[in-house]
Parts: sequence; structure tokens; C-alpha cells
Amino acid sequence: MNHSTAAVVTTEGHKSPLGKYLLILVTTLILGSLLSIGLTQWTEQQHFESLDQQGNARLELYASTVQAAKQRFDYLPYIVSRDQQVGLLLSERRDQLAVNKKLKSWQIESGAAVLYLMDQTGEVVASSNWQEQKSFVGNNYHFRPYFQDAIAGNTGQFFAVGASTGEPGLFLSRPVFQGKQIIGVAVVKIDMTQLEHDWTRGGERVLVADNDGIIFLSSNPQWKYNSLSMIDASTLDRLTAEKKYGSSLITPLNILEQKVSPLGHRIIKLARDNQSTSEDKNFLLHQRPISDLNWTLYYLSDLTDLASRKRSALLIGMLFTILLILLTVIIVNRSQSRRLLEVRVAKRTQALNETNSQLIKEINSRIQTEEQLRQTHEELIQAEKLAALGQMSAGIVHEISQPLSAMQTFAASARLLLQREDKQSALENLDDISNMIRRVSSIVSHLKNFASKSRDITTSIEINNVINNALLILRPRLDKATLVLDIQPTKSPCFVVADEIKLEQILINLIRNALDAMEQSGQEPPHQLRIWIESNDEKTDLLIADNGPGIDPDDLPRVFDPFFTTKPPGEGLGLGLSVSYGIAKAFGGDLTVVEHTAEGTLFKLSLDTAPAPESLHD
Repeated sequence: MNHSTAAVVTTEGHKSPLGKYLLILVTTLILGSLLSIGLTQWTEQQHFESLDQQGNARLELYASTVQAAKQRFDYLPYIVSRDQQVGLLLSERRDQLAVNKKLKSWQIESGAAVLYLMDQTGEVVASSNWQEQKSFVGNNYHFRPYFQDAIAGNTGQFFAVGASTGEPGLFLSRPVFQGKQIIGVAVVKIDMTQLEHDWTRGGERVLVADNDGIIFLSSNPQWKYNSLSMIDASTLDRLTAEKKYGSSLITPLNILEQKVSPLGHRIIKLARDNQSTSEDKNFLLHQRPISDLNWTLYYLSDLTDLASRKRSALLIGMLFTILLILLTVIIVNRSQSRRLLEVRVAKRTQALNETNSQLIKEINSRIQTEEQLRQTHEELIQAEKLAALGQMSAGIVHEISQPLSAMQTFAASARLLLQREDKQSALENLDDISNMIRRVSSIVSHLKNFASKSRDITTSIEINNVINNALLILRPRLDKATLVLDIQPTKSPCFVVADEIKLEQILINLIRNALDAMEQSGQEPPHQLRIWIESNDEKTDLLIADNGPGIDPDDLPRVFDPFFTTKPPGEGLGLGLSVSYGIAKAFGGDLTVVEHTAEGTLFKLSLDTAPAPESLHD
């Protein structure tokens, strides 16, 4: 009886720890599985957020390049439509050869594909390619929507495959008026294949579709003239009538599967993309409308890396689960390994704290670095301003020393006149000394203000005063130069949004650069420097033109780069224009080099027009 009782107790004693062990083991497995699933989902979410940010940035970049390609040639149809010879050709069929040559010269100068002229019936009467085998002259394109829009009195734009050349392009059109009557249409064709080449070279997957969902620009030639979805018969009939894509057979792109990402983007699967892979690929599809062209830009992010990241996250979760199981076994067994476990936990906690501390240090370091960068930029502006003052110091000293010497002479003369009791003449000398003191005080006060650090606050600034202050600082240099100075202030006060000291620094940099360029050009004086203002309710443009040698076209893309200079060694660091450009951008404005037909260089500083201060209204 006693032996049986002991056996039962022993059996129950063995079952109790075993049940606890199994319960803890199952709980650990459940927690580990949930952790693995959560980690995988989190990894997927993070990956999609990263791709979303990258895709949006790419869309903005490529949309701006597409719009820039179109805007570059917007003006050409207008120029053609306003030409007198063009009007004579359309109304009296005169000067066809002269118009052909003129269109050819405009086409070459602008870089357009073709520039041509159509009469009221849609027949091409003049073209820049009149000498080529596939000349447009004599062809009739009345069926093109861009002709139909323009002949109705509107501007037209239409992307299509050329009916004569078979080459795709964007067509921009504008009506030609004679009085109030439309007598023809001016058209420019733009070759946009360079965009495709750039996308392909960059290894990007980019495509542009029209409002019918048909792809006509793509980094992958195999995608062109395919549709993103099924096209109905009426649309196909219209495209055939317009001959929009020539003889190309419009078929849906081979999209095998479609889903939606956690952020709402489509996930598509394409069979054998342009890399000629032997398996299908998944892509995240980003899209952005190009409203002024009625197109849609698409960017495809490869999701191949997502699967490997999810596998890595799952593997980490599994490893963590195994670790939990091992820790559970150690805890349940209550073996001597507890001390080792505590040591390991302590080490891991210490490593986590160290990592956390290091992360906090890195965050603080980055904040400090950003603040130092901002301070460095302000110091660079200040240093460039002081360097400019240093280069002008000899002239400024001369400008101050002359009145001082004159004051000394007038003071001595006044002393003699007082000794002779000629008080009236002595008073006149003292008045002259007072005027010179005011002149020197004005120069010194303005130099002090200019040399001081800006408060970096944009307010309403009267631009004519800033021009006068800049000329006051540069007066010694201007007086020394053999120069025709043409300053055209506005008839009434003109206010802009800027910081007065920094705006003055921009003007001094631009005027000094103009003076340096004219002096180093080797041209016979007198040189010419012209400053004028063009203003409206939204923008105010300050223009500075010289008749120096101008800027080499090869140097134009780098003219605002830091440390770029064409001056001889020792005469400049190449920071003036770069600093001026940065200041203009900080104002919300812009600084550009304007292309013009006259000799020399023309800079344009564009700023937001500001209302006059309330004190002036009072």
C-alpha cells in the first residue's frame, strides 16, 4: 500500500515539471512565430516606404526633364507665325525658298527636329527639311490633331510617329494670322528619343503613356506602343485615323498579375523584362501626371530585393525563436548554466546600451554638423564679402584720404584767415570741412554696415537705394575705369523681398565681375556697363549688362559652381557667383545668365516684388 502511494507521487512529480516545460516551449514557439511574422511585415513595410520615397523623387526628376524638353521649343511656332515672309508665303505664295532657308536656320540654331509651315488645307508649303529625301513639303497632314487645333485658333500639341519619316516626336503648333483671319499653321517637331537614351543608360525603368494609356516613351524599347490595359475598338479607330503611331500594332503590355502595395501603389508582374531574364519579375509601379501635356509618367521599382529581405527577416525571427527555446530549456532545467545565461544577458544588455548611447551620440553629432554647416555657409558669405572689401581697400583708402588731406589744407587756411580776421572766408572753409566730414562719415558708415554680418532676415527693401549703396562702395573702382556707366533707376520706389546687406553683396559681386571681364578683355575703352530694372506685381528683375568678351558657352553650365573661375591665378577664388547664386535662392529668387545677341554678358537677378512699407503709404 505504501509502495503504491509512493509510485503515484513519483509519477505525478515527474509529470508536473514536464507539463510546465511543454507549456513554456509551446508559448515560446508561438511568441517566436508571431515575432517572425511581425518582423517580416515590418521589413516589407519599411522596404515599400523606401521605394515610395525613391520613386517619388525619380518621378519629379523625370517629369521636370520631360517638361523642360517641351518648354525649350515652345517659342518656335510663335516666332514663325509672326514672321513677315511667312505671311507673304501663305497669302501670296511668295519667297518659298527664302522661308525654307529661314526655317532651316532656326531649326539648326534651336536644335529642333523639324520646323515647317502648313496652309489652311493642311498642306506643307515650307519646311526646314525641304532638301532631304523625306521632305515634308507637299505632304498634307490635315488629319493631325495638332493641325486641327491650330486651324481652329488654338495652340496644339500632339505626340505621334511621323507620317513621312516614321520617326516619333512631339508636335507643337500655333495658328498664323493675317489680321483676324487664320491663313496657316506653324509647327515644330521635337525629337524626345534622347530622354529614352538617358533613362536606358541610367539603368532606370521609366515610361510615359498618353491619355489613352498607350506607352510612347520608354527606357525599354520592347514596351513602346503597347497599352497598359485593353483598348476599345473606337479608340483604335481614332488612333488609326490620326495615324498617331503609324503602322504599329497596339497590344496590351504583358502584365501577368496585379496587386496593391501597403501604400496603395500597384504591384505588377511583367514577363521577361528588358534584361532578358528567364523568369518573371515583380515591380512597384509609381505614376505622376504631366498635366500640361496630358501624359502620365511611370517609374518601375524592382521588387526582387524584397523577397530576399523578407527571407532575411524570417531567418532572423527563426533564429530568435530558437534562442528563446534554448533560454527556456535553460530556465526550466535550472542547471548550472544559469550563471552563463545571466552573463550573456548582461553582455547583450550592455551592448544594447552602448549601441543606444552611440546612436544618441551620432544623432547629436549630426545635429551639430548641420548647425556647423549652416554657420560655415554664413561665414563663407561673410568671408567673401570681406575679401571683396580687401580687394577694394586701396581705392576706398584713396577715397577717404583725399577728403582728409583737403580738410587739413582747409583747416590750415582757416587758421590763417582767422589771424587776418577774415571771418567770412574762414566760415566758408569750415563749411567745406563739415561737408567733407559728412562725406567721409557716410562712406565709413556704409562700409561698416556692409562689413557687418547680416541678420539673415528678409524684408521689404527699396532696390534703387541698394544699387546706389553698391555704387558708393565701388566708386573708387568706377572712377578709375574708362567706363560709360548707364544706370536706369525706376521712376518710383521699387521694393523687393530680400536682405539689404546680402542683396548689396550680390550687386557688388556682379558689378566687379563685369569690370574685371571688361578690363581683362583687351578691348579698347571706353567700356560700357548698364544696370536697369524690370518690375511687375509678382517679380522684379535687376539686369546688369557689360560689353566684355562674354562667357564661353562651354563654361555656362559651371559658371555658378564653387571655385570655378576664368580669372588669372591669384585674382579670384571662384566663390563670388556661387555665393551670390546661393543668396538669391535663399531669398526665393534666382540668378541666371541670359543669352542675348549683343556682345558681352547679361546677368538677371529675379526677386519677388514686395509691397511698399506702411510708413510710405501713411
